Amino acid sequence: MKSKIFISFLLLFLYFNSFAQLQYKTGKLYLSPYASIGASAILNQNNFGFGEMAYRFKPGKEVGILFGYDNYLKTSFRFGVIYAEIGQKYGDILLEIPHEKEITLTYIQLPAVYKYVFGETKNYDYNELFKYIFGGIQIGYLINADVVWKRDGKEVEFYNFISYGPYEHDNKNLEEIRENGPISSDLDFFSKIDFSLVGGGGIQFFIARRMMIFTELTGNIGIRDINAPKWRFRNNKKAYNSSLNLFAGLRLGISYYP
Repeated sequence: MKSKIFISFLLLFLYFNSFAQLQYKTGKLYLSPYASIGASAILNQNNFGFGEMAYRFKPGKEVGILFGYDNYLKTSFRFGVIYAEIGQKYGDILLEIPHEKEITLTYIQLPAVYKYVFGETKNYDYNELFKYIFGGIQIGYLINADVVWKRDGKEVEFYNFISYGPYEHDNKNLEEIRENGPISSDLDFFSKIDFSLVGGGGIQFFIARRMMIFTELTGNIGIRDINAPKWRFRNNKKAYNSSLNLFAGLRLGISYYP
């Protein structure tokens, strides 16, 4: 009797194990925690009528988790939840005095991308390195913003910065800026929602049947003005261009197939 029960459980185990392996080869859900580091930028300055400054390097970083469904390990739609910290540094000598501005923006981002793996993946080899590309769209929700204004190495407040020296008379935006009222938070300067295009490529390698490591070059460029509508002002050349987020970096992660 005991032997029959044991054999029954063994057959049941082998059945589900075979089913799991079949499912793994034809399609499988996966989870991929990761971290990225790279360079961030904001294309087109919004200095509210003050002089335009030179771009300086600003690091960017991301941490998040991706999830999706692999089809024969060949193609997949990949989604995720990402915590990203990006922005831009500016600095220049204006009016014979060093001026600096640094913007740090923190987003929760939700990407939706399509991934394609090169090579034969149906009968994959654990020792083989697979290359892939991906592309899609991403929506970001701004949860924090910090803008630091400095003149001659000392931090000053926003209105003082943009109205300094001859700009007190030459900056044609000052009256409208005063009408906007005081800033309660640097978040007021920016739109809450951002949209961007995402793309990149990488390599992946299975270290176990249900675990894979990957590294990829990733980048995204904004397609929506990050400035809040009431804070979009012409520059000192009487022109305005939408400010767009930009990020490029190296991503490292691990994928687990539960």
